[in-house]
Amino acid sequence: MNQEKIGKYISKKRKEKKLTQEELAEKLGVSDRAVSNWENGKNMPDLALFKPLCKELGITINDLMSGEDVNDNKYIESLEENIVDMVSDLEKKKKKKIRRLIVIFVLILAIIISIPFINYYYEFDAEYDSRVMKCEIEGNDIEFIATGQSVLNMYHTCKKVKNESICFFHATVSIYNKQRSRWEYFESMARQLDGKKIPFGFIENIKAPSSNIKVYYTDYSISKVEKLSEKELEDIIKNSYLMCETN
Repeated sequence: MNQEKIGKYISKKRKEKKLTQEELAEKLGVSDRAVSNWENGKNMPDLALFKPLCKELGITINDLMSGEDVNDNKYIESLEENIVDMVSDLEKKKKKKIRRLIVIFVLILAIIISIPFINYYYEFDAEYDSRVMKCEIEGNDIEFIATGQSVLNMYHTCKKVKNESICFFHATVSIYNKQRSRWEYFESMARQLDGKKIPFGFIENIKAPSSNIKVYYTDYSISKVEKLSEKELEDIIKNSYLMCETN
């Protein structure tokens, strides 16, 4: 079926009946935009509207589907062609709907499959907490301790600036481990209140380039810190937490 031809035919017959788009829309219980879309060839009327639309326009369904007044001599031939076209259009719409459902199903399946990977591999930044995060320095050795937290992913880097070793720590936690870390936090705090030894924690040992050391915990990723110049490091240091330093 030629939607553009049918649309022009609907417009022509509507005007012959001296109806506005709004008036025709009101008679059919649809919006005037719907009538406008029919006449512009953008959409076809729903099958349920064929009979009432034809009644209002004074035409047959065969006329509507042909997009023209069909004379008696061509009526049967035109009707057969329109039936074939309608069946073909319905088949195309059905296949299109099935393809759309398959795409939606595949997307949902992909999301379901990816959830475990996201849970394990997507990381949140772990905020600095001076109550449980400590560091100790002995010579060139630095020990970072996170009491009651065993699920951290710890990253670090050291830069030699003038005569100082400036070391940065940054921790992350995966979505999966974030739930565990909440439990560990409350459990560790409860043990602190009870005066008991906390049975779990996180320790990271690194060696600094020199014995004149300052250790910071930063909210910036270590990969970003490693790319910064000495001048840019000054801004990072201002927004980081000094954990420990040599005397």
